[in-house]
Amino acid sequence: MNVLTFDSRQCERIRRHLDAYLSNELLVETTSEILRHMETCEACTRELETRTRVRDFVRRAATNLMPPEELRLSIQRRLRETQPGLWEGSRALNWAVALAGIVVIVLGGVVTHEWVRVLRGRKIVAGVLALGVSDHVQCAIKGHNYPEVANPPDVLRKKLGPQYAALLEVVHQNLPGFEILEAHICSIPGSSRKYVHFITRGRGTILSVILTKNDGAQLPGGGAFRSAAVGHLNLYQAHQQGMNVAGFESQGYLGFVVSDLDTNTTLQIANQLAPPLNAALQITG
Repeated sequence: MNVLTFDSRQCERIRRHLDAYLSNELLVETTSEILRHMETCEACTRELETRTRVRDFVRRAATNLMPPEELRLSIQRRLRETQPGLWEGSRALNWAVALAGIVVIVLGGVVTHEWVRVLRGRKIVAGVLALGVSDHVQCAIKGHNYPEVANPPDVLRKKLGPQYAALLEVVHQNLPGFEILEAHICSIPGSSRKYVHFITRGRGTILSVILTKNDGAQLPGGGAFRSAAVGHLNLYQAHQQGMNVAGFESQGYLGFVVSDLDTNTTLQIANQLAPPLNAALQITG
């Protein structure tokens, strides 16, 4: 790992964004820039880890219950030797900071390992969801591979083939307010990966419903990464290339709902579509 100095302009700029990053307030592009920087900068990675630990433990420690006086004084005395000037403020805040400092020292190695796991998981989520955004942008937006007047259902079923024809009705029934303009098996030029693509129009925009075999790719489990859950299906969300995407795993497939609708609407649509698509894929295989 390359180590960048604290005085570098890039490090200073990255550190100005760290609190907003921890609060998930940044654009996807800025978040991606921070993650790339952390891969090569040990100093900023340590700074991020410290801010994360302090934020977490201070939040837990700042309660109305006061510790035994002798324990509080002992901890304060120990930290005052290495952190002069830290002790201005309320008694409760002093105790919270003291406790946070001790816990950070004791559990630093555990938290560091956990933070690395979280960073890796977030990168996996971003990479997987980027597939759906790319498919939508290349085929529906840039390629404009749909007619102005919707193709008849029989034509669309033929394009989907016997394996996926039944999915047409599933999407139609569970996507109220949208008209299915096109449905086909598509691929990106130069790639062997194929995907089932439903291009729909409604609410003043074009929305894609995409299914592609996962080919071993998996979204990480756990509440740290998912945005919602419906039944046993986890839903993941991101904003990339000006689009909102919600993704899920189902029967060996990755499913995506992609549009320029707002985050909550996109996630709600995915929440409605994921269970019936999962049930239909159990049958189609």
